[in-house]
Amino acid sequence: MFRREKSLMLFGLDADRYSLKGVWLFLFVYLGATLFAAITTAPAYWFVEWVHSISPSDTTRWLLGKNMDVYFDRMRWVPIIVGLPWVLSKCGLFSASNLGIRLSLSSLKTAARYFLLGLLLAGIIFSLQYMFADVSPKGGISGGDLIGILVNAILGGAIIGFLEELVFRGLIMRTIYTAATPWAAVLLSSLFFAYKHFKVPDSVWSHLPGGLHNPSWDIGFFIAYYDAIGISENFAPVNFASLAMFGMVLCMVYIRTKTLLAPVALHCALVFMIQAYRSVFDIGQCEAVKYFGNAGMTNGIVPLTLLTLIFVWLVFSQKKSESGKSGAA
Repeated sequence: MFRREKSLMLFGLDADRYSLKGVWLFLFVYLGATLFAAITTAPAYWFVEWVHSISPSDTTRWLLGKNMDVYFDRMRWVPIIVGLPWVLSKCGLFSASNLGIRLSLSSLKTAARYFLLGLLLAGIIFSLQYMFADVSPKGGISGGDLIGILVNAILGGAIIGFLEELVFRGLIMRTIYTAATPWAAVLLSSLFFAYKHFKVPDSVWSHLPGGLHNPSWDIGFFIAYYDAIGISENFAPVNFASLAMFGMVLCMVYIRTKTLLAPVALHCALVFMIQAYRSVFDIGQCEAVKYFGNAGMTNGIVPLTLLTLIFVWLVFSQKKSESGKSGAA
């Protein structure tokens, strides 16, 4: 078992202290955001309808074509984003250094190493897919298109990587770390990470009264319910385990390096590669997909195996580092 370290504790607590304050804060924000989305999903759609009725445009027409689950998802993020500064302040993280974001040369070098690890990992998996799965380049992609694809992939990787690491490792993992043990923090936060990333199948929405385009006042509550249980409709153990293991790797990178820049860099690299790969190649359904995964990368037996090996290496490296410090003391 790893030793708890003060640098990863919330609320300025020492490593020998425990507190559930962060857990209650997380539940308040998560459940509160879900309730907010359930209440405001229909009104958000009604507002777009009203704007379209007095000033129709391509934008309002495009928004009215979106399914109600999209409105629910966007409205759920509103209180999270608006309330994030308050949450960071309550947790004692309202500074870059407390978040583990230190722009020192050593931190940047560490981040660069994990960025390269992400590129290498994705490169290995995608190369195996190209050799053994039904992968073919998309036609009609010009040089200008390729530049646009790379720019979008870079921006997507940077935004998703930073926000998700801030939430899942910077807040959720450290919340459990402060309340329990390092192992509990790694495991539970990664299971939640996998749960939130597991795609809810479209078949779930067939249960909605009136379908996905029904803007009735209570549609948000039905979406909240089916969004919560949707994972049971298409649960795939290997895919879920791969997502959880990816989360565990990111947790261990954070614990190992003590800088949030490292898991951000690894996450950014993988998202960048995934988005670029999806835009340039088509992956057909075939038997090899269950072994090598698809464009999501974090599924399939081979990706799960590689992620597990990286996790084991990180664990042993951390234990060796702690043993060395104990010996020196």
